[in-house]
Amino acid sequence: MARRSWRNFDYLLLTALLALSAYGVVMIYSATIDTLGLGNPVQRQVIYVAIGTVVLLVVASIDYRLLDLLQQPLAILSPIVLAALEVGLIVTWRFGQLGDAVMDPEGEVIFRLTDLGPVLPAMIAGAVLVAAVYLLDRNWVPTLDLPLQRLATSAALLLGVGLVYIGLRRQMGEDLLGLAPYLIAGGGAVLYLLDALTLRFTDVLRNVAYVIILALLGIIFVVGQVSGGSQRWLGAGAIQPSELSKIVIVVVLAKFLADREDRMERLGTILSSFGVVAVPMLLIYLQPDLGTALSLAAIWVAMIWVAGLRIRFLLLLGAAGVAALPLLWFNMEDYMRERLMLFINPASDPDSYFNVHQALVSIGSGGWTGKGLTHGTQSQLHFLRVRHTDFIFAVTAEELGFLGAVAMIGLLFFLLWRMLRVAQYSRDTFGRLIAGGVAGLIFFQAMINIGMNLGVMPVTGIPLPFVSYGGSSFLTLMLGVGLVESVAMRHKKLEFD
Repeated sequence: MARRSWRNFDYLLLTALLALSAYGVVMIYSATIDTLGLGNPVQRQVIYVAIGTVVLLVVASIDYRLLDLLQQPLAILSPIVLAALEVGLIVTWRFGQLGDAVMDPEGEVIFRLTDLGPVLPAMIAGAVLVAAVYLLDRNWVPTLDLPLQRLATSAALLLGVGLVYIGLRRQMGEDLLGLAPYLIAGGGAVLYLLDALTLRFTDVLRNVAYVIILALLGIIFVVGQVSGGSQRWLGAGAIQPSELSKIVIVVVLAKFLADREDRMERLGTILSSFGVVAVPMLLIYLQPDLGTALSLAAIWVAMIWVAGLRIRFLLLLGAAGVAALPLLWFNMEDYMRERLMLFINPASDPDSYFNVHQALVSIGSGGWTGKGLTHGTQSQLHFLRVRHTDFIFAVTAEELGFLGAVAMIGLLFFLLWRMLRVAQYSRDTFGRLIAGGVAGLIFFQAMINIGMNLGVMPVTGIPLPFVSYGGSSFLTLMLGVGLVESVAMRHKKLEFD
């Protein structure tokens, strides 16, 4: 059986992947030659390629369907996570109220359990209310088997909550702020009950893998390492949960959509699937890391398309996205807005646009065959910054020319074609969605990076897959391709030996 599985291994996919990785090593060598302060990036990248290949082969050898089995729902997990979230919000509110009183001279928060005494009853009340809703969800909600019953109950619940809030507001006025911890506790329980009656998004919190990645993304805000203005690393820079979240979301969303394959014509399924992605997207965006957050959005779009998204829903989602643009704009970090304005009007800040201009000069000066490896002017004279990461495509076009750049893009598209072929011949929906999600991620990152180099996309920190220098992104994508190969190795129908 093992030999037959390895006969189904997509060796053409692996060959294209290794060729693209070798392409990247060569261009990293050219981009960093005579560059001080980088150590030996070529040696490190070769190590990443070697480790990544081992990871790919190991993951491919494991039956991807085990990931389906490992995601069996653990019902008690949902109320535990929701209760913990309420406690976290109440604690955050409490420290916000205390302000400078909990700060040491260096500006660090001093955590004392005694500071939480006044909000302890609210925290206990929140946990009790969540537990009560959990019991209702287990015993009472299933008896409401008609959609109209659930809709009427939801409306009555909202009306009751609204009346209670109005009554409290009139009676207490500004003093209502003192009840904020209890409002958080009660509001969380109400939202939990509403979800149980309608979309049932909180069912995904029964998935252990999903909860773990949310915990990793959340703990970054407490103990994460700041680098380059973003707080996204754990373990002294050894772990980047936002990169790992890409593959975890592919697997979790594949399970979510596969279990609801017969309900893809329902808008509620589409909205719930977006909720699965929206929570980690928000946590990553707050680091802040817009590029990785958008990568998760691209994964969602690719996977709901593969799952059979109806055209009318696609148009509706497009309209909703356009309508949400003003809200997104006013909640962006300043540097994000500056990058978008620079993309729209490069003349507004010539100094910030300098690197994009140098990338365009590099690409335009390469001609058909380029100036030769290590002979580029913009790259070798260091006019082009971050040339071994974000702008490595510009180095390729300058030194290897149009033909060299087309060869690199050709390898990327060949890679994507092989992945889509694996998705087409997958034995089940779960495997098809995994392959489609990984392919969508690679396509999005390649499109954004190359578009950024060409000046047709805003500047982000998204690397060129398998080519740009770096360990976290490279190993994450190799893990994803390993899952695709696992699907390919088991694409045949079941046979009995």
